[in-house]
Amino acid sequence: MWSMFLRLGILCCFITLAWGGDAEFLRRVTLDLTGRLPEPSVAKQFLADKDPNKRTKMIDSLFPPIPEVGMRAIKDAPFLDRWAYFFNDLFRNGQLLEEGINTFYDFTYKSLLLNVPYDEMVRDMITASAVSTWADGASNFLARSHVFEGDGYVMNHEDTADEIAINTSRIFLGVNLECVSCHDGKGHLEKINLWLADRKRSDLWRQASFFGKTYIAPVYGRTPQFMVKDKRAGYDLTTVSSLRPPRKKGEDVTPTFILDGARAKAGEREREAYARMLTGHPQFARTTVNMIWAELMGQGIVEPIFDFDLARQDKKNPPPAPWTLQPSDPDLLDGLAAEFQAKGYDLRWLIRRIVTSPQYQSLQVSRRMSAEQMWDSISQITGQQQEVKVSFSDKKVKWVMQTRSPQDLEKSGMKKTHAVLSAFGQCDRYNAQADRKPTMIQTALLLNDATVKEKLKVDATKKMSPEFAEDLFYRALSRPPTEAEMKVALGLEVEDLLWVMVNRLDFLFY
Repeated sequence: MWSMFLRLGILCCFITLAWGGDAEFLRRVTLDLTGRLPEPSVAKQFLADKDPNKRTKMIDSLFPPIPEVGMRAIKDAPFLDRWAYFFNDLFRNGQLLEEGINTFYDFTYKSLLLNVPYDEMVRDMITASAVSTWADGASNFLARSHVFEGDGYVMNHEDTADEIAINTSRIFLGVNLECVSCHDGKGHLEKINLWLADRKRSDLWRQASFFGKTYIAPVYGRTPQFMVKDKRAGYDLTTVSSLRPPRKKGEDVTPTFILDGARAKAGEREREAYARMLTGHPQFARTTVNMIWAELMGQGIVEPIFDFDLARQDKKNPPPAPWTLQPSDPDLLDGLAAEFQAKGYDLRWLIRRIVTSPQYQSLQVSRRMSAEQMWDSISQITGQQQEVKVSFSDKKVKWVMQTRSPQDLEKSGMKKTHAVLSAFGQCDRYNAQADRKPTMIQTALLLNDATVKEKLKVDATKKMSPEFAEDLFYRALSRPPTEAEMKVALGLEVEDLLWVMVNRLDFLFY
């Protein structure tokens, strides 16, 4: 039996990953854009199509239409499920928000559905004001950065403002201010990040001071339901920090944008000013382009994607030796960012621009499916799906990529499934970031885990046939089996073939 399994390529040393063909392209772009595998009928039609523009047409078919007045509602949109999940990971929309999870998810999903420009979406989150985060989706973005102290429901206002400044600078500007939130960069960061080495801790306080008047508090009692209103006096250096060393009293904490020293205009609210400066700065477009490029290509033009060294970006002003420019292709990054800005920060345009590029279509590097893609793909090829109840809601979904947060699995009694996904690098939206790095534990789980094996069980009366084997190859790999693969497959039981297929390297990687 093992000889048959090995001949079907269950182990990496027995299989060659070949990229660039139509089947591999179809599988990759469908997983990247929708999080799911192509249906067998789609794969057969695509492979048989002789149209030289079939790749572009396939890409366009994966984007749902943008709603218009009078149009029928869109009920199934895998593209929206996949990218809503991505952005909810990015914004850490998880258990610390409770019922706010669903309102925040709806805000993100509907922004993507309507193709709201990304700069507008970000400004909506940064400037949101709400009586309750459970009633207003966008306000959960700021509330997610709350810092409690004492008994767990007393807010530390200045720590919260610091966290908002750190998080917004990181995911929207690609700059990691975590180190300078505790100490000046000088004497610490010269060998790590030239730009940060010149930043001071007080620069972070002035960035945080844009949120100095923003009151974020669980005013409804001992529950994570927050009010978000601008009703405080401002950023106070005398507040005792729960997270960091004491702040230095007497520093100027006038709200000042850390990238260029800009300040609010006369009469302009601080958060409005910050949102304007952040989304209007070229680094916002560069960070967004780099982030989406990394998600689709497997690696950013700048790595790590949220650790830009702003002193190492300009070809005309290169850093001193032995430092080198940080982007692998500065012209590509700057050019794509300029196009993105000119296109009105259109995320659909950006995604389409990347997947129609020669770089994407000739990509020779494989990567492992995300945890959610892996589990949904197994569900897809086996036809066995479990309903997952959306927490704090009466809704039920069939795909992991449709859940509002990872906690939906646990609260639906699927703790073992959640454990498998955690082992495959699922983001917990608290500490653990999404990770596609392969491990031996993942291999062992696919081979032996009872939860996976249960997923692969089939009706005992189901018999192997050439038709079943061919259909399974199309479902799993978007191509027919070779003559040798068909011969081996016909010597297996149905359940054994399913088990072999999910353990193939070219199933798990794309």
